[in-house]
Amino acid sequence: MIIKRITVLKPEVANKIAAGEVAERPAAVVKELVENSLDAGATAVTVEIREGGIEYIRVSDNGCGIPSEDVKTAFLRHATSKLTSAEGLDGIETLGFRGEALASIAAVASVDMRTRTEDEDFGTRIKLAGGEVEDSMPCGCPLGTSVEVSDLFYNVPARLKFLKSPRAEAAAVGDYLLRLILGNTGVSIRFISNGKTVYHSSGDGSLFNALTCVYGSDIAEHLMPVYYDDGYVLIEGFCGDEHISRSTRVQQSVFINGRYVRSQQIGYAVQRAYNTRLMIGRYPFFAINVKLSPREVDVNVHPNKLSVKFKDEDRICAAVAAAVREAISEADRRMYAEPAPAAEADELVFNPPKANGRAEASVPKHETPIDPAVLARLFHNDRRAEQTDNKQPAEAKHEEHASPAAYYLNDSGTAAPASNAAVEDVLTFDFRRKADEEYKSEAIAFDISPYTVIGIAFDTYIIVQQGDAIFYIDQHAAHERILYEKLISNELRFHSQLMLTKLVISLTPTEFACLMQNIDRFTELGFDIEEFGATSVSVQAIPFGVKNDSVEKLVRDMLAIIEKHGSIEELDLVRSDIIRASCKHAIKAGQLITDREIADILRYYAEEGSPKTCPHGRPVMLCITKREFEKMFKRIQ
Repeated sequence: MIIKRITVLKPEVANKIAAGEVAERPAAVVKELVENSLDAGATAVTVEIREGGIEYIRVSDNGCGIPSEDVKTAFLRHATSKLTSAEGLDGIETLGFRGEALASIAAVASVDMRTRTEDEDFGTRIKLAGGEVEDSMPCGCPLGTSVEVSDLFYNVPARLKFLKSPRAEAAAVGDYLLRLILGNTGVSIRFISNGKTVYHSSGDGSLFNALTCVYGSDIAEHLMPVYYDDGYVLIEGFCGDEHISRSTRVQQSVFINGRYVRSQQIGYAVQRAYNTRLMIGRYPFFAINVKLSPREVDVNVHPNKLSVKFKDEDRICAAVAAAVREAISEADRRMYAEPAPAAEADELVFNPPKANGRAEASVPKHETPIDPAVLARLFHNDRRAEQTDNKQPAEAKHEEHASPAAYYLNDSGTAAPASNAAVEDVLTFDFRRKADEEYKSEAIAFDISPYTVIGIAFDTYIIVQQGDAIFYIDQHAAHERILYEKLISNELRFHSQLMLTKLVISLTPTEFACLMQNIDRFTELGFDIEEFGATSVSVQAIPFGVKNDSVEKLVRDMLAIIEKHGSIEELDLVRSDIIRASCKHAIKAGQLITDREIADILRYYAEEGSPKTCPHGRPVMLCITKREFEKMFKRIQ
């Protein structure tokens, strides 16, 4: 056995090892430098990066600066102006305190810093590479500090090769600066990536303005103010209603005395406050700042300072839950307290939707009555009027009852009206279950034979007659199955439909980077998406069948799934998750659909013979034969 002697590592080796905990990626470098700027009392901070920060990072501020005699000392390990004794760890009020950031960054990159205090006529410039000082000299510079970091990890190739793409690294930088903007509303923070301004906060002290700066003005109407003060803890911030909930926790921000932290316990407390308002798998939007005595929280848990420990965590979580619950209740009270606007004497008044999702209309008596065929199309009470009106517009206006629309599949596979469709009245039956098997449908498949669309029951179930059978087809389950089958058979290129007006979606840097890296996948699914600003995109076309008001939610859900499972190479492994996200946006029960959509659904089932259950196992269609009808009416035994 060979016995190895214990030796002390050389300073340059120890510095490179220690730097791994602080300067693990460009976002961590930006974090440390910006936190130094905030601790220096800066009211304006500019962050500029190139190639995700791998090539170049510059952080400049208007803070107090560093005295010329302390500039070299600032790059020594454990050199800090924020902590002087161990007792200070019991009540840390600054973002930084370890004295490791500048030394760690200089150990793995080239650093050029300029700084000047208010009392000095000239500033000081210092240049370092690999932790060694190359030059130090007086220079002219404004009040504050500017730090340029280039060639990150040039001397640690093992660390360099594990960095992600420049776009992904830039997204990580942007995500952290987003949190700093929300946690430091009194500081104007500007973020520039590859020459484009991504964020530029006003620094006016308003969290509401900071939220709209980073998330866009569309969220404004969905925000609810949060406030709580019991003398022990003060909670301020905003939470969002269910309309801006997300499928991940990426838009949840927790701050402790202005410090961004990650706290599962506080996240769970907010989730409990929403109770059953959110669907399973949906997470609320919130940005909450918890203020309490620094002696009640320990931030010295990890070098990245993202984890904290509370002396009384249960009390903090209970206070957060109470604050959010009260915010939601107050929003409900305001909504129900607002009186409905009085209708003008001559206008058409629509009452609130009932359980079936349809609004009723009251027409003033002195108005000219609306044509019954028009009312039928408007409220979808009689699809036969609409179908007949399309074929015989002159006669349909005078008919109280129109013929059912009959279709057959021609040689080209498209649906066309049948010329010899029989005109029959459709009666309403009460089909009750019995213990015997009289009502069990026979195994008859819907095929390419001519069929007749009788109508739609409850705005959900398509009723079709084909031969000696009546089919009841759930429009939502049927469309869901069609989407599922297309995806699992690798028929990913959906037919697209152009939007009448472009939809602009404001994304977070992380979401934007993810979308741009996977833009080909979205194109395959039928989207036409282009860049529209630093972190925004414009959607010009969407998959056929996706409704306009569902586009943004669908895009965000798909991005959340891709972010959760990693790179695009892993996307194929989670296709079932994307199917579930897409199926949420299939044609809904109670949603009015067109004759073309009905024909497309029926043609697919006739030609493809898809399974008669949706991906969740519910039946797509039920069939009752003529023989079963005759048994029910006791015509036969």
